[in-house]
Amino acid sequence: MIESPLFYALLTFLPATIGFLGCVFHRIFFPISLAYLAALSAFSLAGIFNSWETSYTLMWIGGIQFSFDQYTYPLLFGTSFSIFTSLLLFRKFLSHYFYQIALVLLTALIVSFSAVDLVSIYIALELTGFCAFLLIADRNDNKSLFLSFQYLIGGGLAMLIYLIGVISAFQFSTTFLIKDLSYATPIALCLIVAGLLTKAGIFICGLWVPNIYSHASPQSSAILAGCVTCAGIAPIARMSGDLVPIANSLVVIGVLSAVVAALYAVFERDDGRALGWSSVSQLGLAILSPTYACIYAMQHGVCKALLFSTLNPEDPATHEHHEKSQHHTSNSNHQPGLTKFQNYASLIVFVIASLSVMAFPLTSGFITKTLLKGDIPTNAKIIVSTSTLLTTTVYVRLIWSRIQVFLRKNRDIAINKDVQKIKFKWYFNQFYLVVCAIAIVSFSINNWSVLTYDNIMNSLSATGLGIILYASVVGLQAVKIVKPVTRTLDLVGAPFVVAALLLANLLYFKI
Repeated sequence: MIESPLFYALLTFLPATIGFLGCVFHRIFFPISLAYLAALSAFSLAGIFNSWETSYTLMWIGGIQFSFDQYTYPLLFGTSFSIFTSLLLFRKFLSHYFYQIALVLLTALIVSFSAVDLVSIYIALELTGFCAFLLIADRNDNKSLFLSFQYLIGGGLAMLIYLIGVISAFQFSTTFLIKDLSYATPIALCLIVAGLLTKAGIFICGLWVPNIYSHASPQSSAILAGCVTCAGIAPIARMSGDLVPIANSLVVIGVLSAVVAALYAVFERDDGRALGWSSVSQLGLAILSPTYACIYAMQHGVCKALLFSTLNPEDPATHEHHEKSQHHTSNSNHQPGLTKFQNYASLIVFVIASLSVMAFPLTSGFITKTLLKGDIPTNAKIIVSTSTLLTTTVYVRLIWSRIQVFLRKNRDIAINKDVQKIKFKWYFNQFYLVVCAIAIVSFSINNWSVLTYDNIMNSLSATGLGIILYASVVGLQAVKIVKPVTRTLDLVGAPFVVAALLLANLLYFKI
């Protein structure tokens, strides 16, 4: 384990430096950024398996304190992997500033994962919000600009609530350290947690997640789902670990988020929005256990980055494009130059990532969900099982939807004469995705103690029941139920609703 403060300071602030230099020397620093992200992924993975823990003070005595521990390394790996995957797979479609913004975002996220004082977390979350604003607007159409401003204003108001809570807590604790929050008043703690829950995308503060995920570009959605919503998870987990009242309250919020969001995802027919609701549900599960919150969020972020990377916006049932293109023939959805290998690889990766989120045996999701269920109160386990069943139903529908797209593309490929002109370089992305899918399975093999007969049978039972439940609800006209709520959220804007709720809390407490 490396214990040099200089090393961790470089690890934290080097991405932003590369990002700024990349604005001037674009082509030179792009491969350097990929190499840095790959090295950071390997380093953080070593930190997870070896349980490394170290802390350092920036600027020495009286400076800012950071801690690289088991709250930090899992999220560090998930973040570096998500950004690396997005930059690598979409390298030919990135706008001129995309990777520079992603690297600045990485520095902000590292600070939010490792900082142990509330002010540093506030600054990091604000910078994360500005970067996310640019990533959402990267698609450069009217709706993406509208959504990005919604996110910016709603997130800014949420952080204002957080800052008021921090100042209120400081009056009693006289420090900004998380470990000293036990001296703060309940009102101050509520305000701080409300701001963090909004950034983490937890229900009801996370109503902005499905709308933005479904409309942002695939590379932006992969980063937003893979790491941006994890920004609030590490501070929440640290606070829950030190303060029992907060941990008890988060169990109620987590259970509510897990069940309601999963239930809404069952009736959602837009694949992008369904994945967004699933994220709200999964992050609700994550905050149930302070011990395993970060590794659960890491697993979820990795799978969501792969899912959004293989989700083609031009496919039917993907984003709102299907509404515009549903009158087209099947040939209109064919990607020029697509080969059978690419089609098979995309399907395999999508299915394995979905199975992992479902916690199917021999996947990383099975390991993390089993560990999480063993660390939560008994009463909450029943609700978690219900959420798991609903999540399984959602991903059974998504897998079936992908299989239909796969079969349609295979028919297009069979009649397309351009197949013979495909160059080998187009296979690189699919080879990388297949390696990632193998890694998801390999991660589960490293923890044989969790692969017990009871755990496997419970997971298989949930899968079977999820298939039956999907077959039961597949014929429902869910659009009539979901569409009015969706249009209301699109029109009013979920962040504004969240901000209104938070301001109502302020008025109620007369702050």
